[in-house]
Formats: sequence, C-alpha cells, structure tokens
Amino acid sequence: MPEAHTAPVPPAGLLRRAAGLVRRPPAALAALADQGVVSGFGFLSGIVAARLLGIAEFGHFAMILIVLTFAQALHNALITAPMMTLVGARSGVSKAYAATILTGAFLLCVPGAVFVVIALLIGGMSGETLVAACALMLAQNLQFTLRRLLFAKGRGVQALLMDFARAASFPFIALVIWLEHDVIGSNGFVWLLAATSFATCLPFIVAFGRPILRRPGCVQTGAVFRRHIPLARWLLPIVFVTFVQEQLIWLVAGATLGLEELGGLRAAQYLVGTVLLLLAATENVLPVAAARAHSEGGEAALRRYLMRTGVKLGVPIIAILAVLAIPGAMWLRLIFGAEYAAYANCLHILSVSVVVVLARDLTANYFRAKQNTRVLFASLCVSMVVSLAVVVPLMQAGGVSGAAAAVGAGHLASLIYLVLAARRQSRPASAWPMPGRWRRSLRPAKSAQT
Repeated sequence: MPEAHTAPVPPAGLLRRAAGLVRRPPAALAALADQGVVSGFGFLSGIVAARLLGIAEFGHFAMILIVLTFAQALHNALITAPMMTLVGARSGVSKAYAATILTGAFLLCVPGAVFVVIALLIGGMSGETLVAACALMLAQNLQFTLRRLLFAKGRGVQALLMDFARAASFPFIALVIWLEHDVIGSNGFVWLLAATSFATCLPFIVAFGRPILRRPGCVQTGAVFRRHIPLARWLLPIVFVTFVQEQLIWLVAGATLGLEELGGLRAAQYLVGTVLLLLAATENVLPVAAARAHSEGGEAALRRYLMRTGVKLGVPIIAILAVLAIPGAMWLRLIFGAEYAAYANCLHILSVSVVVVLARDLTANYFRAKQNTRVLFASLCVSMVVSLAVVVPLMQAGGVSGAAAAVGAGHLASLIYLVLAARRQSRPASAWPMPGRWRRSLRPAKSAQT
C-alpha cells in the first residue's frame, strides 16, 4: 500500500497562517496570556504595596484584600461560574444574556458591599477605608465578569487587552502620585486599584450594557437566576467553608495580633503563591486526564496516573519551595524589606502546607474522576472544623505562626480524610463494614449533583 504524503504548504500559506495567529490567537493561548497578566499584576502590585506602605499599612491593605477575595468568590459562585457552564452547553452568548449577566453583577454588588462594610467594621476600619473597599469590590467584580464574558464570546484578545491596560496604567499613575505627594497610603492604594480597574473596563461596560438602554425588557434577571441556582448550590457552600477554614483565620489573626503581624504573614503568602499558581494551572489538564485514565483503565490506571503525576509535580514544587523557604529571611528582606525578615517562620510553615495541598488536590482528583464530589465537600468541612479547633491554642503558643499552622493542620486533616475515604471506596464492601451514613457519603454522586 503506498504511503500517503501531506502536500507541502507554500511559504505564502505559512505566512498567512502566522498572520492569522497573530490577529486571532487560539483561545487557550489568549487565556494563558491573560492569566499571566492578571496573576503577575496581583503579585507585583502586592510587592509594591509592601515596599511603599510599610508592614503595618500593608497589613491594613491585606485585610481589605482578604475580604474582597471572599466577596469575589461569592460573585463567581452565583454569576460567572454558572455562566461559563451554561454558555458551554449553548455554544454562544446572546446580547440579552450578556446584558442580564452585567445587570446581575451590578445588583450582586449591593449585598457584597454590605458584607464588605460589616467585615471591615469588625476589623476596626475607618469610614474612608469602607468606601474605598466597596469601590474596589465593585470595579474588580465587574472586570472579572467582563473578562469571563469576553472569553465566552470568543473575544479573549479583548479581555487580554483590557487586563493589560490596567496592569500597564497602574504603576505609571502610582509613580506619578508618589513623586508628587511622596506618599500613597493604604486607602490611596485601594482607590488607585479601583480607578484603574473601572477605567479600563468602562468601554466594555458600555458595549455590553447598550442593549439595556435600547430595550430594557431584554433583561431577564429572574429567569437567569433560576438557571444559575442549580449550578451554584454546590459552589456556594464550598465558598463559605473555604473562607472559614483559611481567610477568616487570617482576619482573626489581624484583628487579635495586629496588622503588622498580618502584613508579615501576607508577605510570606505572596512568596509561596508563586507555587500555588502552578497548582492552579494544573486544573486545566489534571481533572480531564484523571477522568480519562479511570474510564479507560479503571481503578488501577487512575491510581497509576495520579502517582506519576504526583512525582512529576512534587519534585519541582518541593525544589522551588526549598529554595524559597530555607533562606526565607533573605528572600523576605530582599523582596519586601528588612522588617519582613522576622516572619521567615511563617514562610516555612506555609511551604509545608503547600506540599500538603498538592497531595490533597491529587487525592481529590481521584474522587472527581469517579464523580463523587460529596466526599470533597465533606473533606473541606473536616478541614474547617480542625482549623477552628486548633487556631486559638496555636495562636496563643506561636502568634501569627500559630495561625499559619492552624490552616496547615486543616489541610492535613482534609488530606487524611480523603486518603481514608479512598481506601474505603477501593475495597470490597464486605471487607469494610461501615454504617449506612458512611456508605451513602461515599456512593458516587449523580451527574446532576457534581
């Protein structure tokens, strides 16, 4: 049988293809570039804040960001995450649906602002801080929604340009203000973040909101809400559980130990955050590959895949963490300033926690591949309970390092729970006599509940 040959592509055709990739790069490439811009901006702006504000003011700034992170997680659970699933099923975004999503984003910022105010009042923040934090919450949630909408409509390059414009304009404006006034302050830094975010996403707000002005009846918030709720019902509890397990402990640490302690802890988090970004990137590949291994080779193939992946990820991640943690005081002093070097112990504890999180996430993918998400939710509940149970004695013994250890203990508890649950699920039922409630919790969930 003659061998088939592919006709060579002439140079002109290659040039046309290359030009097409430049004009309209693949969605995955645009998404990767956009994530790099967003994550890089967050990391570098945090370092700039630590340098310009000082450790106490940086702790003030960190507390605001912790509260806003939770507000955005709620926003994602109710608006953007269900939207991405529904858009994938329908393979398109209508103008009416996009306008409704934008309206919903505005409306959801009202209860979001109430939460931000209450949370920061408990932390003893001033009225000016509350207004600045609400402005940043509104601007960033809108930009987050617009980013997802643009990618859903196949306009990822526009999302990349929007985020790049914000990242590029912020340091320029911050430098001008600093040179003119010689100080910015934590509230000024928050206002600057809000202003640059809102300015760069304003053209897209106008574009997606234009149908509302032309045809107000196109907004169907009730219908969209009813479509989103079935998808959000499992996302919302996870947001609350993870917030209590980690972010609430950071807020308590800042309120009880002082903003300076929180600033040092946050600086250590920024350093290990570079590794957590690698773990977050695996979400694009690992769950799909694990599910494929299970469907093609069963239990044994799934376990082999997760073990191989654990080694491939674990070796470089542990090496990076060792480089960061062993000379931790040096890195904190070099990147953030001399006053942060005293919190190297926090960096050591958080580095160990990242290794635990890696093992926990790999084990979680075992259950995701088997479509059993109830066990994952239960493990997060265990993590929350353990963290809350040990945080007070650990903080009394070790201060802010104790707070970091409490969060790490919660991650370890969830890992142990998942490992025990995996052993039970892989054994024959007769070999593991369990109460009925355990059997029900370990039974694979229906597809509608995953």
